[in-house]
Amino acid sequence: ALFQESIQELEGVVRGLQEDSVRIHGDMKSWELFKDKEIRRVNRKSQNAAKVLREAKDSESNARHEKEITAAISAELVARLVKLEEENKELRNSLQGLQESLEKKLLDLDGEVDELTKRVDADDAEEEALGGSVGAVSGSGVQGMIDRALDKFAADRVGMPDYALESSGGIVFTIGETEPYTKDTPWMGVFGISIWKGCKTPRLAIQADNSPGNCWSFYGDRGTLTIQLSAQVFPEYFTLDHIPLDLAPGKNASSAPKHFRVLGLDYGNAPKGHVLGNYEFTKFPIETFAVQQNPYEKYFRFIKIEVLSNYGNKDYTCLYRFRVHGKPYDIDTYNG
Repeated sequence: ALFQESIQELEGVVRGLQEDSVRIHGDMKSWELFKDKEIRRVNRKSQNAAKVLREAKDSESNARHEKEITAAISAELVARLVKLEEENKELRNSLQGLQESLEKKLLDLDGEVDELTKRVDADDAEEEALGGSVGAVSGSGVQGMIDRALDKFAADRVGMPDYALESSGGIVFTIGETEPYTKDTPWMGVFGISIWKGCKTPRLAIQADNSPGNCWSFYGDRGTLTIQLSAQVFPEYFTLDHIPLDLAPGKNASSAPKHFRVLGLDYGNAPKGHVLGNYEFTKFPIETFAVQQNPYEKYFRFIKIEVLSNYGNKDYTCLYRFRVHGKPYDIDTYNG
């Protein structure tokens, strides 16, 4: 009986040891899980700290770069403002010179009219003293001469040389693929026999006569005209002419160019040109446009006008006159 009790006691101790072993294994597993969890938490904190540090460094670098870029942009803006102010000053001087030139021309014209009036009055007095004769100049004749003088001044009132003008040496180089309008032009003939149908030459676009109908007309609302100028010119302004609306049939300007582009060409048949500006013609009968861009400050011998639209005429467009103004090439000034 005593031995049996000892065996049972030993079995109880063994069971206790086994339970303790299981509990210890469970505690060890819980510790391993806790340790792994803590390690992951520490790693996350380390990664977050490293990320914050990188972002701080990036923010500092970005701030430094932003400061450098801001300084560079500010310097560029200041330089551009200075350049714009200089260009604005040059433009004001140019406009002032143009105004003074126009005022001088008006004064000269007034002087010519006064001189003409005095001469007519002197002729009338002389003729009256002689008893009168056939062919005396009437008051309406004097007014007619004055009107013609004023019209002559108005015909070229921009006050700047036109380097496209044919009578000064300008030449129509090419009209490209533009088709001249011939529908309303008369047939040409020999000995009363019609041979071919005439058309209005593009040379009319670089001539000074802007009489109604005296224009270069082409089919549709798009056309091109390349002009060889009378000199190598640094372009500054362009002028587009049309007849006054009061002189147009029915006061209709549908055939007048509306949108157009001007290009400078390195040579007459150059496939591409330097765009000097895009414009809209709105001030009838004459409007002058400043060159919008010439980044390489080039001189040109060839100028091309591209008519892009008109005021609604689907059949044809009329180009009365196109002028080019600027500074002629001076080799001494250029080399100096």
